Amino acid sequence: MSWADLGLPDAPEPSGNETPAPRPRKEPKPPKEPKPPREPKEPKTPKPPKPPKPPRESGGQGDGEGGSRTPLILGIVAGVLLVAVVVTLGFALTRGSSTASPADTPSSDASTAAPTVQPSPSPSASSDAVGVPVALKFGGTGFTLVDKNAKTVFSYEWRDKAAAAVTELTAAFGAAPTQRVEPGDGSSYPDYTVYQWEGFLLYDMVDGTGGAQRATFTQPSYATFSRNEVGPISMTAEHGLKIGSPVTAVRAAGPSQEVPRGNVGSIRFIFDQSRSSAGPPVQYSMIADTDGSTVTAVLYYFAAGG
Repeated sequence: MSWADLGLPDAPEPSGNETPAPRPRKEPKPPKEPKPPREPKEPKTPKPPKPPKPPRESGGQGDGEGGSRTPLILGIVAGVLLVAVVVTLGFALTRGSSTASPADTPSSDASTAAPTVQPSPSPSASSDAVGVPVALKFGGTGFTLVDKNAKTVFSYEWRDKAAAAVTELTAAFGAAPTQRVEPGDGSSYPDYTVYQWEGFLLYDMVDGTGGAQRATFTQPSYATFSRNEVGPISMTAEHGLKIGSPVTAVRAAGPSQEVPRGNVGSIRFIFDQSRSSAGPPVQYSMIADTDGSTVTAVLYYFAAGG
């Protein structure tokens, strides 16, 4: 049903500016009943005061935690002092080694390496050493001073210069030689300087004399001995012959040639005659001179016609 059906004009549309109707008033709440008051608590009984701690004694060990701290503090102080001493010593040692001169400072390898124990010389090592000469051994190419173990002390070849040989022989024989010159023929045979010891002679050619040159001449030097010992040195020839060997022993040794000499009964025996050669190296034959019954001299010489 509308307003028009009632004979009333239509109600105006609300504009949104109308005053709202007042809200109905709320009835007041009944007051709350008051809570009954709490009963007062009984007061606590006060605790009795603690007795004061006795004062700590200096230098003594107290009871409980305070007394146990003293050894700990002393241990810490001792540890700090020990570290300080170690650091100071280390610094001093480092400073001393760094300021040393290079000549006095060992290398790091030498300082860190363990000391090496030197081995004692073995018998084989000592046997390798060359001793003093005791014998003079002759051969086709020259002669050799040897020690008691047959090790070479000094060797000489026929084309070598004689100065070194004279020095070594003088020391070995224990005496200096006399010296003279033996003249050649002036045309094909040179002059020789003769170094003479008692029982041993060394002939060394004078280069250029008699038209001969040392570098090419077939007999630049030669030697002979007439004793089995010269000083402390034994003379040792080939084929086992020595001064005083009988002629029968000489013949048994198998000489290449037997030549009678001018003196009655004397015989020269030539060994290894084909060995004589101008080389290199120069090689000689061995010659044994006899008086017809025994060997009187041994000569190392260039034997032509071999």
